[in-house]
Amino acid sequence: MLAFLDTLCTALLARDAQQIVELLRHPLARALPRQVREEALLVARRGRRAMIAPVQTLRLYHQTAHLLGACSDPAAGPAAREAAALRQLEMFATQ
Repeated sequence: MLAFLDTLCTALLARDAQQIVELLRHPLARALPRQVREEALLVARRGRRAMIAPVQTLRLYHQTAHLLGACSDPAAGPAAREAAALRQLEMFATQ
């Protein structure tokens, strides 16, 4: 689910309407809260003209990551996420 939310956040931040619609058709999208689905649909409809931040989706991602103990920022690029994952592995290795 966290990977799905990460992909959805990335698509929303990029305002990629086609990918957002495809993700909302995914079976995991049924587990999303209503506010998140509505926010995603709004961004998909407005596309590049959307002047809203996907706050509900980012909040859900943050809550889910926190519950799973993951530390990743969907707004950061792949290099930053990879560095965060390596730091996480280092923490486990030192314990």
